[in-house]
Amino acid sequence: MRRNLSTLLPVVAVLVAALIPCNQARAQAPSPDTPLAEQLKAHYKVTKFGPVAKGFTVLSPGTVLVIRKAGILGVPPANVAFGNSIYRDGELHPPTTGNRMIIGNVTRSLEVGEKVYVQTVEVNLKSDRVTLIIVECDSCNGVNQQSSFKSMVSFEFAKGSLATADPAQIENTIGQVLSIDNSSSGGQQPQDSSAQQQGQEQHPPEQQAQLQQGQQQQAPPPQPPTIQLGQTVDQVQAVLGQPDKIVNLGAKLIYVYKDLKVTFMNGKVSDAQ
Repeated sequence: MRRNLSTLLPVVAVLVAALIPCNQARAQAPSPDTPLAEQLKAHYKVTKFGPVAKGFTVLSPGTVLVIRKAGILGVPPANVAFGNSIYRDGELHPPTTGNRMIIGNVTRSLEVGEKVYVQTVEVNLKSDRVTLIIVECDSCNGVNQQSSFKSMVSFEFAKGSLATADPAQIENTIGQVLSIDNSSSGGQQPQDSSAQQQGQEQHPPEQQAQLQQGQQQQAPPPQPPTIQLGQTVDQVQAVLGQPDKIVNLGAKLIYVYKDLKVTFMNGKVSDAQ
């Protein structure tokens, strides 16, 4: 039987027109974690950085935080991997052995009382985790020689609790590790970065000398050889030797050492714990 196309086309056009608004509505629907993330970003204003020869320069300063707990490990600005400290059940856990091997030997503990900028605020409802990436506020700490070491601090919450949590409670938890600096200067002036580049003094000479001496004393001792993401099996064996156990899962290979587990995907390091 022949169909009359002139009759069917108007009907099809009506159906398509009816479906388009529904699809657009789904595409424009906000992510479930957007409200919480936006409230946290409003509370912790992120700092915008611009690259310079040996680090960062502050383009638009944001909230300055003060470190309240030990266990945060900083890495140089050029590092791709971060030292990740995890705050769980009221305790700050420093980066794991595997994490330390990935980030390399050049690290520095960010001490209690040091001030840092907020570079990133991330909310992950699926894993009930809030993560802050922080960067040293060199001028706030009275340091003329720029270092801008950075780090990552993750806050873990009870399973399923983050989706309905009060932002004030989240901020209170974060404040136990990283509290907002309410001092008059606070490192908020845009000229901070130029001042530190020009070597201008930000604190009395006695205080600045003490801060610089403290940073020299914090220089990390020599560390054992490390492994890097993307290294081959042979390269890892050259550094760590033969593993205690090998788990072969085809494309996935796991080397188990006494205090370390290295995972290879297609013959290259993809993770270390």
